[in-house]
Amino acid sequence: MKILLATLVLFSFSSNAQNCQDLYQQHLKTDLALSYKEFDQTMGQGFRALLKDGLNCHKEVAQLIEKYIEVNNATQSSLRWHAAQSWGHAGDYKKAVKWSKTVPKNSENFEENALRWNDFVLGNIAFFEKDKETLTQHRDKVAAAKDNHFGNQLNTKFLDSLIKNFNESYHYAVNHIEQ
Repeated sequence: MKILLATLVLFSFSSNAQNCQDLYQQHLKTDLALSYKEFDQTMGQGFRALLKDGLNCHKEVAQLIEKYIEVNNATQSSLRWHAAQSWGHAGDYKKAVKWSKTVPKNSENFEENALRWNDFVLGNIAFFEKDKETLTQHRDKVAAAKDNHFGNQLNTKFLDSLIKNFNESYHYAVNHIEQ
């Protein structure tokens, strides 16, 4: 019975990996010509199509985003952030940090925009680097401004989950955010 169960799990994993690779190859042929909005900002299209139907093709998503950036000379920070998150979900924290470090803004004016974006990103980097103290410091800065911008409320919950699930994977922590 144990052998049958192990075989089914292995088949399911290899089947999912093959589906992800097949989807990646398919989307490489079509998605690199999409507009930024279609590729990055439209549900069910672009890289997001590799995450539907319960597939967890995060490595392939990251690779597709990287290729899109390269082919289109794309400069939008959301693309780089989505690459970072996808590498984090895939468990490659070194690549997640590399992409995350390209995202913070050079300067933030909280009077114009109260979103604590850099602290949010730096908190994620701290999680990837397994630095709980720094993660907590950035979480506290985001939480202190949560009444100033709705994004800070959402990002506080996100960072809270990274802290609560610090010894788990990024994928696990992000999928266990308390509402």
